[in-house]
Amino acid sequence: MTERIRGVNLSGWFIPEPWVTPSLFAATGASNDSELQSALGATTYNERLRRHLETFISEDDFRRITAIGLNAVRLPVPWYAFGSQGESEVYIPLVDYIDRAFEWAEKYHMGVLLDLATVPGGQGDSNATPSTPESTAAWHSSTNGRHIALNVLERLAARYGMREGLLGLELLDSPIMSRRRGFFNVTEGIPSHYLRNFYRDAYELVRLHMADDKLVVFSASGDPAAWKHFMRGDKYEGVVMDVHLYHYRDEHAQDITSPRGLSAAIARNRKLIKEARAAGFPVIVGEWSGAAVFANASMTPEGHAAYERVFISNELASFADARGWFFQTWKTEKRIPAWDARVALGTLERAMID
Repeated sequence: MTERIRGVNLSGWFIPEPWVTPSLFAATGASNDSELQSALGATTYNERLRRHLETFISEDDFRRITAIGLNAVRLPVPWYAFGSQGESEVYIPLVDYIDRAFEWAEKYHMGVLLDLATVPGGQGDSNATPSTPESTAAWHSSTNGRHIALNVLERLAARYGMREGLLGLELLDSPIMSRRRGFFNVTEGIPSHYLRNFYRDAYELVRLHMADDKLVVFSASGDPAAWKHFMRGDKYEGVVMDVHLYHYRDEHAQDITSPRGLSAAIARNRKLIKEARAAGFPVIVGEWSGAAVFANASMTPEGHAAYERVFISNELASFADARGWFFQTWKTEKRIPAWDARVALGTLERAMID
């Protein structure tokens, strides 16, 4: 795809998430996919998941995505995309549904970015706060986690690498990378050398099955400047850095209803994209949303919606130096305004999206 990428994530389809589809998790006490299977048992879990897979996303969603001016989807897939049967967990294969996604995308002339979003033991989530379960990053310590991740990436590349609709393959979603603090302190996360070696090995494997015009995407892990001098050399083609830009829960978040707060958020977007480009890579914004800090508790719903529209249109303008972007996400059961593209982008003029 040579045109600018304007896309949405299809979060919650292959990897159930309670904020996307709360009905799947109702009365289970589960807060993630693994806990949901434990709560329901493998048989009930798989029956419920099959119904969800069949109904949550359909061809009509792809038609509607193109209708609002978008041309790509980012498709988070789990490490068990080809199925898995262990002592305590049984996962059904998802490839038939991924096949459908490609058929629909190609019918509507859309690109698909496949994103390996989970790995055994957890890669953490560099977008998450340290207190959440999603921050756990034990994948690099597991005995076969690296092998499983490389294996599923190669199998995805072998199956879809020559598809017209394949935009590229993202090697990990948003892993937490450990960082040195002074001489003796290192933060929790995956060591940078481990991630670098994994990305290089993954690149070699997936390129065996993908043309050079297909993208190989890696995560900035919240620190674009840390990747200078990485994957340099003529043998690396089509490598792109993914930055995720959120403004609602970290130490940088400010009230965007004030001119100062709005300016700071937009300047931060531009800064991180500039740092990624300075590291030597084209950039995509793999995830972003309209969620922000709204400090005025007396604000009316109409006022809140108006500020969100202003914030979103300013964010879109701040992505000018990126190769493209994917909003988080296409749909949620409760149509959450800041996160559901049908609400957040559906009210914008197509000129803003373009």
